[in-house]
Amino acid sequence: MSRQLIISQVKLVGNEKCKVLYNKAKDIVELEIGGTTLRFEARNFFMMNEMMRKAAAKLVMQTELHHV
Repeated sequence: MSRQLIISQVKLVGNEKCKVLYNKAKDIVELEIGGTTLRFEARNFFMMNEMMRKAAAKLVMQTELHHV
């Protein structure tokens, strides 16, 4: 039986849950956002994380989000 570890979780605005789960046996990361699940090989999750980090940094520089 393979178990998933909850790596991180947060409740979004509107009470939707967001979780990051990791299955060590399969080296798979799952991102659950509300009723949607995205599944990645861990190495692809790392690349996606870097892409999202860069996009968030650009977005903050172009919007008023940093004032919230």
